[in-house]
Amino acid sequence: MDLQGIGALAAAAVACVGIPTTLVLGRWQLRGALRGAEETARAGLAQADASYRASLDGVRAQGQNEHQQWRRGVQRDAYAAFLQSVLSYTDTARSNFGGGMLPIEETRSRIAALKALETDMSHRAWVVRLEGPDKVTDATKILQMSASLVVLTDEQYALRTAAMYEINSRSHAHPREVTRIWELVPVAQGFWHTIGTSAMEDSSTDVLQELRDLFSTCEISAGLLATLCQPHEPAPENVTPFQHALNEFIRAASGALHLVAEPPTP
Repeated sequence: MDLQGIGALAAAAVACVGIPTTLVLGRWQLRGALRGAEETARAGLAQADASYRASLDGVRAQGQNEHQQWRRGVQRDAYAAFLQSVLSYTDTARSNFGGGMLPIEETRSRIAALKALETDMSHRAWVVRLEGPDKVTDATKILQMSASLVVLTDEQYALRTAAMYEINSRSHAHPREVTRIWELVPVAQGFWHTIGTSAMEDSSTDVLQELRDLFSTCEISAGLLATLCQPHEPAPENVTPFQHALNEFIRAASGALHLVAEPPTP
């Protein structure tokens, strides 16, 4: 065999040996490429997931913040409306009954007009109690009770002065009868708490009957006798003074509106 034939055979042998090597190397390269692509894809998915979660947390935090702002606005409006109703109720009572003696019918008319304001205060108090929180709810109850007592006291005083006005207005037509009424009223005030009990004396019954006769002669409503003679009930010990209750409500409401919101849970 000549040299050219030998060279051809050698080259063919070398080529046959190189084919498996090339295949192995190609397979390794392919595996490396696939592994790299897989890691790249995994990293991309992780980054995308992290971005999604960050966006979701941002949307959730924004939603919670907007809800808190809305809720705070609702509470603020409820607190302000209740406070305004309380002040309207008490200020109107003070204005209605702070100008001196009035005729009894005018006094009763003004007392009746206050019922609408009292009802409005009660309705708005329930709204605040539903909105909370507990400290504001407690302060609302105390302020409502205190305001009602203040107005009730003003009404009782106004009725007493109206009864006095009615009696004094008869002094020109019935001077002796009016004078006698004012002599007997303090006596009746002294035993009024015994009426209807075994402690009531016969002399007290006589005084009451004489007062009724005098009221009838002067054409004065007999119902005013109780208004004049019934002892003034002191304020219950558990009722907070109005100004203090007002300040406590404002403090509780302000504290509830300015609470720092906790960060949202991830």
